[in-house]
Amino acid sequence: MSIRPICLTDWPAIMAIQAQCYVELTPESLGIMQSKWQASPSSCLVFERGNEVLAYTLVHPWQRGDAPSLETKISGQIKANCWYLHDMAISPNAQGMGIGKQLFTYVVNQAKALAVKGIGLVAVQGAQTYWQQQGFKADITSAKLTLSLDSYPDGACYLFLPL
Repeated sequence: MSIRPICLTDWPAIMAIQAQCYVELTPESLGIMQSKWQASPSSCLVFERGNEVLAYTLVHPWQRGDAPSLETKISGQIKANCWYLHDMAISPNAQGMGIGKQLFTYVVNQAKALAVKGIGLVAVQGAQTYWQQQGFKADITSAKLTLSLDSYPDGACYLFLPL
């Protein structure tokens, strides 16, 4: 098992995992997903066993207290003061194996090594409790964030982990 940066040939597996995992929202398109990867290729990762991608995470620079709306293409210079964990999904066949914890620990260690001040995310599909167990807390909100959250399913909330 290994964690490594996403490469172009991983995208069919990533899109399949996204479609399997997100039942309360319309999965984002390939172009939108790849824009997150292109914004920060070194922090967008897959977890694989053998040659099989079992999980992925998309993490890119962003502003604390803000989140891009769903289906937002990330492009150009990003004015950032933290990282945004846009997505982390584990194949249903691989859930319960501790892969999420391993991927998350890898991301946090990478962020700390680069002196990133924290990581924000939007919890969906009841994942708020999981992320709070990882140390995330409800954070500042703004009118801009409220508009972004309107693109997510009911119950979505912004959380932040200071590093």
